[in-house]
Amino acid sequence: MDVDIVLLKEAWDFYTKVVADRYALENNNKKLTDCMKTLLENVEHTAEQEQEMLKLRTQLKIIRQDLKTMKEAMWDLEEDVIEKVLKLPNELDPRTPVGEPVILKSVGNLPEISEKKRSHLDVGTSLDLLEYKNPMCYFLSNDAALFELAILAHAGRVLGENNMIKIVGTDFSRSFVVEASGLNHEDPMTTFMIENQNEVERDSPNRMHLVGGASLASFLALHTKQLINPKNFPLKYFATGKQYIPSPRDSHTYGLFTVCQASVAHSFIMVKDTKSEEYKILFEELLEIVCRLYDDLCDHYRVVMRPASELQSSEEMRVSFEMWSPFMSRYIEIGHVSTYGDYISKRLLIVYQTSTGREFPSIISSTILSVPRLLACLLEQNPDRFVIPLKIAEFIPSDNCVM
Repeated sequence: MDVDIVLLKEAWDFYTKVVADRYALENNNKKLTDCMKTLLENVEHTAEQEQEMLKLRTQLKIIRQDLKTMKEAMWDLEEDVIEKVLKLPNELDPRTPVGEPVILKSVGNLPEISEKKRSHLDVGTSLDLLEYKNPMCYFLSNDAALFELAILAHAGRVLGENNMIKIVGTDFSRSFVVEASGLNHEDPMTTFMIENQNEVERDSPNRMHLVGGASLASFLALHTKQLINPKNFPLKYFATGKQYIPSPRDSHTYGLFTVCQASVAHSFIMVKDTKSEEYKILFEELLEIVCRLYDDLCDHYRVVMRPASELQSSEEMRVSFEMWSPFMSRYIEIGHVSTYGDYISKRLLIVYQTSTGREFPSIISSTILSVPRLLACLLEQNPDRFVIPLKIAEFIPSDNCVM
């Protein structure tokens, strides 16, 4: 993120000084108004009191004019300064590496591909499992279509068994929610914007975006500007459904790795305090749950902690689950778990009541797996036939299943 911290601090210091001056003027205005009321309570006034009242009226007129001018100036200041401050990235978790990714866990060995490497598009087409036109349009057929439904059902079962509540989120979200989640709501290559909204201006923070019901923005919309009962923590949700993300520019991957519409399993956890032991425990528990899920899906995967340079601005820490793509000769992120602290809740005014006031809860969110990416890796690793993992086959009628 390209930010001149020195200039931003100077702008922030100037803004806080203006705010302090405004409060001082308002306090002075109140004191003078009270003095005027006291003098007016007297039925008869001496010449000295009349002179004092005239002096107070003059001072009040000047102060109120100054307040009016200052409020108008603050509107411009807030648009300039506050917007820049809100775009500052989150504080990093101490465990987030500064330089290179850190491999936390590697399960199994790289699959051996005896014949010439084939892309998943080639394999999927030859096995009559996939019809790919472009990142915006593709079709899964036969066992691949059944696999998509079955893998989401299995993920839902695993998450449900771990006391997470299944919800159905909204496919659409407002610009200010999208921005709070760490995305640039004005960039059409970051999020899909709904056009032809007659009632909303183009640059408005109230525009609609297509995000998908299984996305972070969809979960955030449930609690934006809400006061949550502290007895309800921790909140643990999940959703299986669609996630919509524009295809990235200059991507080094292709095919199902960069499709704009993906079926995913997404989880969302909210706890009281970032510094609490519960926050750390729930994060580690979620990692273990996702690892057990991947154990059911593939013979080889690895868990990687992403460096600071690869995080979104809202993330404290991000742990990726990767599988090997033989055709690309590289690991592909299939899912991830991210921590956000109270960065998002502060921006969306998600709060809970305490004995001393109101506090902001902390968030853990994860796209546990992306079905298109998972399917692509499985096809490339076994180009001769599509082998559905046994745990997933339980959700597919036996006469349709190849094991």
